[in-house]
This record gives sequence, structure tokens and C-alpha cells, in this order.
Amino acid sequence: MLPTATVVSTPEVGSSTSQSPISGSQSGTGLQAALTASVTAGQAPLSVQFTNLSSNADTFRWDFGDGEIAATNLTSETVAHQYVKAGTYEVALAIAKTGDDTSIALATTTIVVEPGLLHRIVLEPSNPNVIAAGSEQFTVKAFDRFGNVISGLASELSAGDSAGQINAGGVFTASTKAGQYEAAIKAVVTQGPATETATADVTIEPGVLTEVRLKPDTVGLNIGESQEFTATAVDIYGNPLPNARLTWRIDQRIGTISTSGLVTAGNVAGFYENGVTAALLSVEATASITVNPDSPAKVTIPAVLVAAGEPVTLEALVLDQYGNAAPTSDIIWSVEDPKAGSISSANTLTAGELARTYPNAVQAVVRPGGLTATVAVTVVPGPLDRVVVAPDVVAIGMGMSQQYVAAGVDRFGNRISGLDITWTLSQDIGTIDADGLFSSGDTPAAQVNAVKAMARQNNLIRSGEAALTIEPDHVAFISDRNDGQLDVYVMNMDGSGERRITTGAAPVVFSWSPDGRRIVSDFDFFDSRYIVSTNDDGIWDVLLTDSGVDSDPDWSPKGNRVAYASNVDGNGEIYVMDVDGGNPVRATDHPAEDQNPAWSPDGESLLFASDRDGNLEIYMVRISSGEITRLTSRPGPDSHPRWSPDGAEILFISGQDGDSEIYLMNSDGTDVRKLTSNRVEDTSPSWSPDGRRIIFASGGKHKDWEIYTMSRVGDQISRLTDNDSLDLAPRWAPRKPGVEVNQASVFIPETGSRAPLTQQDMIDHASAAIVRIEVGEATASGFIIDPDGLILTSNYVTRDSEVVSVSLRDGSTHTGQVVGRDLLRNLALIRIEASGLSWLELADVGQVETGSEVFALGYTTSPDEIKLVSGVVADLKIDAGRNIRRLQINVPLGWEYSGGPVLNVYGEVAGVVDAKTVSGGIQGAGLAIAANTVNVYLERLKAGEIISN
Repeated sequence: MLPTATVVSTPEVGSSTSQSPISGSQSGTGLQAALTASVTAGQAPLSVQFTNLSSNADTFRWDFGDGEIAATNLTSETVAHQYVKAGTYEVALAIAKTGDDTSIALATTTIVVEPGLLHRIVLEPSNPNVIAAGSEQFTVKAFDRFGNVISGLASELSAGDSAGQINAGGVFTASTKAGQYEAAIKAVVTQGPATETATADVTIEPGVLTEVRLKPDTVGLNIGESQEFTATAVDIYGNPLPNARLTWRIDQRIGTISTSGLVTAGNVAGFYENGVTAALLSVEATASITVNPDSPAKVTIPAVLVAAGEPVTLEALVLDQYGNAAPTSDIIWSVEDPKAGSISSANTLTAGELARTYPNAVQAVVRPGGLTATVAVTVVPGPLDRVVVAPDVVAIGMGMSQQYVAAGVDRFGNRISGLDITWTLSQDIGTIDADGLFSSGDTPAAQVNAVKAMARQNNLIRSGEAALTIEPDHVAFISDRNDGQLDVYVMNMDGSGERRITTGAAPVVFSWSPDGRRIVSDFDFFDSRYIVSTNDDGIWDVLLTDSGVDSDPDWSPKGNRVAYASNVDGNGEIYVMDVDGGNPVRATDHPAEDQNPAWSPDGESLLFASDRDGNLEIYMVRISSGEITRLTSRPGPDSHPRWSPDGAEILFISGQDGDSEIYLMNSDGTDVRKLTSNRVEDTSPSWSPDGRRIIFASGGKHKDWEIYTMSRVGDQISRLTDNDSLDLAPRWAPRKPGVEVNQASVFIPETGSRAPLTQQDMIDHASAAIVRIEVGEATASGFIIDPDGLILTSNYVTRDSEVVSVSLRDGSTHTGQVVGRDLLRNLALIRIEASGLSWLELADVGQVETGSEVFALGYTTSPDEIKLVSGVVADLKIDAGRNIRRLQINVPLGWEYSGGPVLNVYGEVAGVVDAKTVSGGIQGAGLAIAANTVNVYLERLKAGEIISN
């Protein structure tokens, strides 16, 4: 190492080889350092010749400034050094004298080296990754062959057309298509005659995830067939994103999908929009799949619901084995039940007129293949056409009520359910509530169409009316005012409105039914006496007894039984029978004459007159036990007792004074009081319904007998009749309550035009449902109304039996149990243990009208022969006393038809033959109880009731 010395800077010299020597430092020992350079500035490579001009030294160390050093030991010795790196170098020459280690001298100079000639250029970055449509800054550097950067040279930049664009400032904008672009960027630099180029590869990478692309986007597959789907995640320019891990989803109805996108179709055919989904993060794509059905395997028809008379398009579902709708070329439609409608075009059904469900009514045949199916057709009512009210005609008493019902129907007479009915009165004759319950006032009213029912269906409003009579109070009595012939008459309390009830019957005693609509009387026929029930209009008669020795009938308070006197066993006894004449039971048993039975208000006891103790006295018998109590014990005959409505007192007549007078006593026989006292006969006393007055007959000779009323104590006597006739045995009529009604009571005339059955079709249709009923020696017909063994027939044959024998058309015989009876309407319901039987349907009597053809069927005397007779409906009758609508047919229907059906032309039951009821004004005709009437009471019969009112 040379000792540190003070460095003396030398001025920069030119590059000329003849330069002045560079002076250096001097030491105290006389060392003087100096040097010269052949050139002090130039381009690399720059070779410089250094000359040592130092003195008094023998040791020289050179530092060229670029890290290179050299040592010499001679002055005036040239030292050469080459510079290749551009830069400014400070060259230093340190000198010393051998043996003097403490003194040195230093000389310096500066060499400036500039870059050499252009040798190469570099483009940076050399291989960048750029996002699609993104940008990158490129720079160009020029170098000489020694790696020196040459500044200040202009560069020309360009980009391949597909890679993007680059501007003069070196900003590269990538294209939108990802990929590897070789030599995408080119740089050219020129320096004099030298031109150098450089290129850079560019990798354009996809941008952020924008969408997922799925192929194919629509595909059709057969059941069990597979399809490979491919999915690609791409950026906004459609560049696929490498290494994207997509997930797959599928509508499970289609089938299954693998992790690679392989779909295998299941067995549920259909079009599945967006059925397959490929997703990456929140971005997804979908494809639609159609799974094709297999070939047709079966056909079904959806339920057909159509309004009566209206068209409906029929549809058939042709299905493959998996239940998918299968393709078919043609479907042929046909109607199996003409009542359901008709095919008016290739697949249009025009519904029939009768609203109901028709099983297996329409058939479809698939072509080709021949697959078939049937379907039920449900015909529902069409638009509201009119409103029908029931009862359409009725008479009730003052202060009584009548329930009304109404039905809205379409143009074919089909009932429309769910309608709200508004009830009003057109006259001030009472009140009617929102449910149709009419309550009459205290003033009589002649027949008027006062009750109005209005129904609304959407914008349709229709109404119907019903006729109503509010009757005044009236009485019945026996009179000979018709040429001396005794009959029962009815008149108002003021003597007006007189009408004859019986004709030539010569009755002695009669009694009102509790509802005031019928009387029961004894009548004379060739010196024999029978008991008959007659409506208060005198039209309809029903014979209750046939022994010829029956008299004194009295109707029970509940209306279900009749008490009477009979000599059928040789003595005059009191009997009780059902209101239809069935089940007669003897209430007394004594050799004496028992007569004049009269019911107690509770229906548990009977009063009667008897001479069993030698004199005619009043007795009471308890029906249930037969216990008899004597109530009178007086001189003279006591008879014709009548209980007061409250059961506290008893009226009777007595001849103890030599003529008949009216007496009153307590119900136990005490406190006997005489109410009349005169020189004429006072007989047949009975009570007003309210128990406040007494009506009786009084007279002394044939032409003096008249009807009177008096108070319950015998005063306030009022005369009701005044004529030359014999007026006897008056009875105050109960005020009539309303009749029973329900929807079956509504009489709806048919307006359609259904095709009728032929007579042979009628026999084929109905004969299997006709049965023969036997009770002992008696037989009747009946018919099945339910496939599980319900049979409708006449009550007259079965009335005294609970078990009957039933023979079917197939020759089998069954034990029949009587389920219910209607004693007034002569109906009985029987059940046999059987199922799957042919049966007949009860129709609305409105489906027949005057002039309509009908058919009656019944068993003749031959056990296996069914007889059919055709006739015409001559009239539709109202039996107001029994609340019956009757068909009057222009041919007689004997006992062999009783209980059998009367069919309309469609094979439906229009009525039940009633051979027991007669009418004096109807000769040579048959009668049937209309199906409407049957339906009013059918549910009660099914419930096991014994109906007597």
C-alpha cells in the first residue's frame, strides 16, 4: 500500500495524443507525480496511452478507475489501458521512493467513455401475460457490443394485427382473444447504418368469469337414452377460463347426470326447459331437454262435465307404459249411452237433457293399436230458466203455518243446486220468513197466488208462485138434505161453503183426523157397516175394515190409530187399528155391548159406553193394560162421551129425564153438571178445538134437528143451521196445518225430448227388477229401488206382517224384512239380503204429463209371469188429504199390479200402483202414487218409520 497523500486534481485534457503533462503532488523529499493521457474522452472501446512524467520516484502504482490497477518502476514509461464500459473514470498515479516509506505523491486525470456503436436492442417485458383487452407498457433499450445502454435513439414499435395494438409511447392494448402470441411486439432501432430489431411474445389471458356456455342447448332423448353435455366458463369476450371446475344439476324428473355432464333420461316424458344446469360460482347456463314417451300402452279419458244440451270437446290421454302422454295419429269417439248425449263432430259431445252421471257413456278407440277406454259423462244443469214452488196448491187453517220449498231449474227441468231463494208475499195474508216458512193470519183468504220465490244465478233472475187458501173455521155434520139420503157435509161456521163429503153412505158416526184433512166414518152397504177414510174434499176413499159389522170410528189425537166398535167376535167390543186398517187389536172383551169409543187427549185411554152392568154407563179403558174404570152410575142411559181438549172434563148425553140431554163431568166421573134442559133431544156433543165451546145437534122430530153451539157451561147458545133437513152429529174441524214438503215435492214438468224406449226394451229393462211378494195367501207386486236389496211395494198386503216372502225374476226366493211403512200413502219398504240386483230409478213425475204413455208391470196369478199393460196418463190428481200426487191412467190396474211400478217411456218409475184407494168420480181407470210423493217420504221409510201423518 502506498501512503496516503494529497490528491491534486488535474484539468481534463483533450483526446489529442500531444498533451501537456499532468502535474501532481510533491512530497518533502522531492517526489513529484505527473502523467499524461493519449485521449481523455471517446466511445467504447476507448484505448488510452498513459505516460508517467513523475520524478524522484522509483515505484509507481496505477489505478485506472474501472477497478483495474497496474504497477511500474520507470518514469517516461507508457502504460496502455482500454475502457469498454461507458462512464467517467478518475485515473490516479501514486508514486514513492524506495526506502522512504513515509512519503508518496499522487497525480490524477479523468477519462470519459461513451457507449459505442449500436450492437443490439432489448424489448421489455419480453413475455408478459396480459388480460384480454388489457394494457401493458413496453420499453426498448439499445446496447453497444459491450452492453452499454445507448440513450437517445428513436425506436419504432409495432404489434401483430391479431395480438392487439401498441402506440408510440410503448403502451400495448391486448386484443379480446386469449392465446399465446409469438413475436407479438416488434421494436426497431437505427443508428447510422446499424439497425437492430427485437420482439416480445405476449400471452393474452382470459378476463373475469362472465358466463357459462353449455352445449347442446336443446336435445331430445328417448327414455333410457344418454347425452353428453359440455360446459365452458368464459369471460366477456368468450375466452374459456382454464381449469374451471363446473358443477352440474338436473331436473330430477329428467333422469340422472354424471360429474362429467353425461345425462341418462328417466321414464318421465316431457319438455324440460332449463332441465340441465352447469354452474361456476354464481354464473350458470341451462339446456332444455325433451324426453320422448314410449309407444302407446293405454288410453284414459278425463272426466267429462258438461251442462245439459251444451257441447263439450272430448279429450283422451294416450299413455305409454310409464304413464306419459304418447303420440297417436287418430282417436275415434262413440257414445255408449245415448242418454248422455251424442257426438256432433269428430271429438265434440252434445250433452243429453237429463242432468246426472252416466257411467261408461263415451268410448275412445286409438288408431293405430286399437286401445280403448270409456268414461262417465256428468251432465249438470244449464242456466236458470224458471223457479218452481212446492206445495203448488195448498189449503191451511187460520193461524197455521206452511213450509215452502223452491227449486230453480234449467230449460230441461234439471234442478240447480246452491241457489239462494228470496221469499215474498204478494198479498197481506200472513208472513213468510227467509227460509220459506209461511204463517197465516187470522183472516180467511180465497185461493191466491200469494207466495213468490225468486232465485238469482249470476245475472239471471227468475221467480215462481204458489197458490194458497186460508180456510175459515168449519164443521162437519150428517144431513139428509140430499133427497133424504144421509151423508157427511162440511160447512163454514156461518153456514156458507157447504159441500157434501160422502155419497149415499148413510153414515151414523164420523171423526176428523187431527190435521183436519180427512174424516173416518161408518157407512152402510147392503145392511152391512164398514169404516172408510175420506178426504175432506170427498174425492178419495180408502176402505179400512171389511167385516161388515164395524161402526163408531174415532181418530186418535196423534193420527196414527182409529178406535171403533165391532161385532166381529159376536159381541159389541171396542177395537183399535192402525190408520190404514191394519193390526186391529181388541181393547175390550165382554159379553155386553161396548160402543161410542172416544180417545183421551194423550192417546193412552179410551172412553166408551157399555151396558155391562145392566144400564148404559160411561167407562174408561187404559189401552196398554186393559184396565177398565166405570165413570158413571146413574139412572137412565149415559153414552157418547167426549173428552175436553185439556183432558180435564168429559161431555156425554144421558136419557135419565126421558129425553137426551147434554151433561158435563170431571174426567174422574165427579161433579156431573147438566148443560141442556128442554123438551127436545140434545145429542152428539163435541168440543171446539180450543175447548171453549160445545157443538151439538138438537131436535124433537125429523124436520126439527139443527146444529147449535153453546159455551162450556151451557149458555150463549147459537144456532148454525135452519132448514127442513135433518142435521145431526156435528164435529168441529181442526184447523189444517201445513203439509210435509221437501225438494221431492217440487213438481217440474219436463221440457226435453229424450228418446223413449221400445216396449220390448222396457220389458227387458224392468222385468229383472220386478218382484213378487207373498204374505200368507195374499200376493202383491213390488220393485227393487236399490241394488243392495231395497224393495218398494204397497203397504196393504204387508200391513199385518214384519216378514214377507220375496220372489225374484231369476227364480230365487228371499225372506224380506219390512223396514218402514207409510200407512196413509199405502207404501212399504222391504229389505232382502242380496246385492248387485237390477233396480229401477224413481223419476220426477214431471217427466210425464197428461197424454203421456206409461207402462204398468206386475205379477199375474201365475207365479213366474210378469204382465205389462200400457196406458195413457189421463190426469194428474192431487190427494190433499194424504199429501199425494196421483197419476190417473186410462186403463184399470187390478190387484195383481198393486205395489208394482208405473214406468215412463224412458224406463223410469213414474209411480207406484195403488189398487186400494178409490174415488167416486173416477171409473175404469188405474191409480198410481207419483214418484215425487214417494221421494218425499222415502228417507223416513229407510229410517224405519211407521208414517201415519
